[in-house]
Amino acid sequence: MIGRTLMRQSTRYLAGGLACALLHNVIMIATSAWGMPYPPALVLSFSVTTPIGYAIHSAYTFETRYSTRRLQRFMAGAVSGFVVSAALMVLFCSGLAMPVAVATPIATVLVFFWNFALARWAILDLLTPWERLR
Repeated sequence: MIGRTLMRQSTRYLAGGLACALLHNVIMIATSAWGMPYPPALVLSFSVTTPIGYAIHSAYTFETRYSTRRLQRFMAGAVSGFVVSAALMVLFCSGLAMPVAVATPIATVLVFFWNFALARWAILDLLTPWERLR
């Protein structure tokens, strides 16, 4: 039962996550083509895709109701994913001189699994190890 639920959630996360990843890639590549540097483009993409991601993953992926606590946890997880994504973009674009159109999809794939784990924790309101000790 737990395995089946996790598989259904994983499949649904893939669909919702792909939609958000596609939107993120479109924003990053389009803003780069228009001359915007990648750091402000990352902030713009984060601001657009994170609320959409929360709505999709709450309603569709994990089939839960919206709540302020879950949104806060989701945002905390999204911020950590943003930091990882930004670090990868600095490495790829500034360090390795990759174009944004190449670096963004690579960073997106690398951060995808990190985001799934954190979204599941946030939206299903799972306890952290230190919360279990109480």
